[in-house]
Amino acid sequence: MPLFVYTGQNAQTGKKVKSSVEADSVKEAKLRLRKQGIYVLEIRQDDKAMGGELSGGTLMQKLTRKAPTPEDVSIATKQFSILIRAAVDISESLRSISDQVENEELRSIYVKIREMVSEGKSLSHAHAQFPKVFSSIYTNMIAAAEKSGALPLVMRRLSDFMMYQLAIKRKVVGALTYPAIMVLVAIGVTIFLFVSVLPKITKAFSSLKVTLPWYSVLLNDISAWLQANWVLCLVAAGLAAVGFRYWVRTPKGKYKFDRFAYTAPVIGPVMQRVAISRFAKTLSTVLSSGVRIVEGLSLTRNVIGNAYLEEAIDDAIQKVQDGEKLAFALERSGRVPGMVIHMLRTGEKTGRLEEMLTNIAEAYDEEVDHKISSTTKLIEPVMMVFMAGLVFLIVMSVLGPMMQAMNALK
Repeated sequence: MPLFVYTGQNAQTGKKVKSSVEADSVKEAKLRLRKQGIYVLEIRQDDKAMGGELSGGTLMQKLTRKAPTPEDVSIATKQFSILIRAAVDISESLRSISDQVENEELRSIYVKIREMVSEGKSLSHAHAQFPKVFSSIYTNMIAAAEKSGALPLVMRRLSDFMMYQLAIKRKVVGALTYPAIMVLVAIGVTIFLFVSVLPKITKAFSSLKVTLPWYSVLLNDISAWLQANWVLCLVAAGLAAVGFRYWVRTPKGKYKFDRFAYTAPVIGPVMQRVAISRFAKTLSTVLSSGVRIVEGLSLTRNVIGNAYLEEAIDDAIQKVQDGEKLAFALERSGRVPGMVIHMLRTGEKTGRLEEMLTNIAEAYDEEVDHKISSTTKLIEPVMMVFMAGLVFLIVMSVLGPMMQAMNALK
């Protein structure tokens, strides 16, 4: 549907209005604006907007259009927060965002949101029409803000929260990237040694009719098998990766994998602190926006990203509904650290639960950075020892026959 940019005058207040509207034609656009009480002074079609059909290249633009990323939504939310706090009208703020957003799909979405708001729909209802872009927390916080009349404050908190979510995501990726690269390098070096180096050395010793020790024979057999079945190995590795990915997406598989990640010796402390930090920050944000504790817990459990901790929160929701305190409910699960339980209990006693949750998130953010650094330092020597052991094994498989050949020559 084409987008029309117009200049008009509000029939009731006489105030001049500059905005845009989606319609099939200029006539329909004027009719829509007339129903909204706006007298049109000037109107034209905006070919640059992505709100609907575009003149020329529409099919190609639709095919190449990229879905909005969390970074795109975060930036747009920050811009909207700044405009709202500057007392700019909501419709005008949405128009400004739709003009500045770089992602074409998100630009189209904000055009539609502005259109719905202009038609009398609430801001939360308009955002809720795009659940793949705006999460339930996002829309529920806006809904709570509209009820309490604290939209500028809540939008600022929502903007800060989204920035925090992105920062946590980057920390997790950073924590897992280095070990993954080290493992891939180790596997690559191992395959290269077994497939390329060992066969040449073994062939040279065979020509000298030297009896190979058992460990050299074993490595040579492994090398020969890899060369003969490398296609099978690649297919098996691919099937294993696909199977693992499918298994992790099942409820049972995700729960088992998340439980392992939450309790594993090396990576577990990092994942635990990330999950607790995300839980505390999210719950603090939604509670400070006027959402009730039970509803806030329900929203929070959907963004933690760890099924093992989500199960504990589900149990806590039921117990809180039955009248128990949150700290006591989480303590019984045994999956939340004692320091967190103590701070939650203090927050509930003093009536400063949101503040305590924020303090927990900040404290665990610092611990995440520390754990990532210490885990990286621990993984590096482990991988070096592994690689050194592998090289030592291969060197010994070469030196052993070499020593036998030298003794035979004597």
